[in-house]
Amino acid sequence: MLLDVATAPLPEPAGPDAEAALLRPFLAAYRRRFGVAPALVRDDHGLLLRFPAHDAPAHAAVVGRVDVLGGHPAVRTYLQRLGFTWDARGVIDGAPAPASLAARAPALGPRPRYYQAASSAMNKRTWLEGNLRGELPLALGAGAYYAALAAAARLRVPEPRRVRAGRDYHFFGVQHDLSKHLLLTHLVPRPLLLELGRALAGGLRRWHRGPLVSAPLVRFYENDLLAYCQQIWRDLADPSQFAATCLLRPNLEQLWRAVDDRLRESAAGPQRWLWNDADTCPTFAITRPARAS
Repeated sequence: MLLDVATAPLPEPAGPDAEAALLRPFLAAYRRRFGVAPALVRDDHGLLLRFPAHDAPAHAAVVGRVDVLGGHPAVRTYLQRLGFTWDARGVIDGAPAPASLAARAPALGPRPRYYQAASSAMNKRTWLEGNLRGELPLALGAGAYYAALAAAARLRVPEPRRVRAGRDYHFFGVQHDLSKHLLLTHLVPRPLLLELGRALAGGLRRWHRGPLVSAPLVRFYENDLLAYCQQIWRDLADPSQFAATCLLRPNLEQLWRAVDDRLRESAAGPQRWLWNDADTCPTFAITRPARAS
């Protein structure tokens, strides 16, 4: 996996007004592109994001659904209390704004962090390194990028299909990250996240000075960790049991095997994964903690 475009971290917003100002260029560019835009709603904890519906298959493919977390009423109530909403199909159409999450979820594991991308894609090395540090990287576009999109729209510059898909995904990406990555992983204990990051960082270091990013390490955060968390959520009757289930030895052993597998794949070198980046994912069989009698 080659490096793509430049991405730089943005300052942490100090309160809802600062976060709204940070999001404003993204929301304006979203509206110019689609005619609609996410709405910002304020409550006692900060901002909430409410996303518009889209008919495009590309949107449905990247946005999370509430049913992947099972159907237990206590879980649904907990998600609503955090600020998540979903439509009649179960598609997540509302989420807490990232800067408000620490107040909403004291046990928050990954820390959302805004980054500014110079083009439609976030730099993969930056994304991976953020995950290794226990972050959830979220890409907003640079002002120059949004100005270029606006000019291209005014001039009716043709968009090749692949270019259009990449630009659309840029705008769907915040909803994707909040409705899939954050929704599934937000209760992973932070010490575990940091321990996983330290272990996987060794696999990144080997290729750090070259123009490559290890696809197997990216796949751990794109696939493996999400699948592990999803298997915990799907039969979880009480969100307060997530951390205990996550840390249960038979479960953790499976997650660490996935880490070892990704490190081994990464060490095999780019001749194995640069041209054969299979979108694979392990299967996890989750053991539940014993109930107190």
